[in-house]
Amino acid sequence: MRWLWIRHGETDMNRQKRYLGHSDVALNETGLREAGELAKRLARVGETPVTLYSSDLRRCVQTAEPLAAGWKVPLVTVPALRELSFGDWELFTYEQLMEKDNERATRWYADPFTYAPPNGESLRELGGRVDQWLRGLLKGMDSGEPAGTAVIVTHGGVIRWFQAEWLMQDPSRYWQTEGLKNGEVLVVEWDGQRFRKQSLTNERGS
Repeated sequence: MRWLWIRHGETDMNRQKRYLGHSDVALNETGLREAGELAKRLARVGETPVTLYSSDLRRCVQTAEPLAAGWKVPLVTVPALRELSFGDWELFTYEQLMEKDNERATRWYADPFTYAPPNGESLRELGGRVDQWLRGLLKGMDSGEPAGTAVIVTHGGVIRWFQAEWLMQDPSRYWQTEGLKNGEVLVVEWDGQRFRKQSLTNERGS
């Protein structure tokens, strides 16, 4: 079993370093180009996924659409793959947040696992919904659904959670993981006991 985790392409809000969360913004020109180039790159590699999943937010769907078209596989949108909800802090920059809500923001930075932004989610809540979905995906494959490569297009925070909880098996290392940049890919394989990080192979013309 092989999973390709993909972070969505760039948006203007990413470029401005704003907390996006559940805000449904579109890719900018750079992000659309990243999505197209990624589809071409994965075609060169020769990956043939069985399934393609994406967060239901527009920036992920737009990243996934060229992949679905190239591979001719259906695109399944999954709300559980959304980014952490920043609630009332969405679309703030770090500087704006520290200026407008310094006390609560400082508490959140110190303990994001149990403390949530106002009307948002804690990291533990994010992890709970992501883990529940992933366990269901594994269970489905174990029960006879087609094994092989699955592609998951999602957000930086979700991928960090997977890296810390599922690869490192230590969610406290969330902030110590090397996050993906927009349009980048993380490849992992299941050995029957755990996931291990792999590299894209057989890439031609790169």
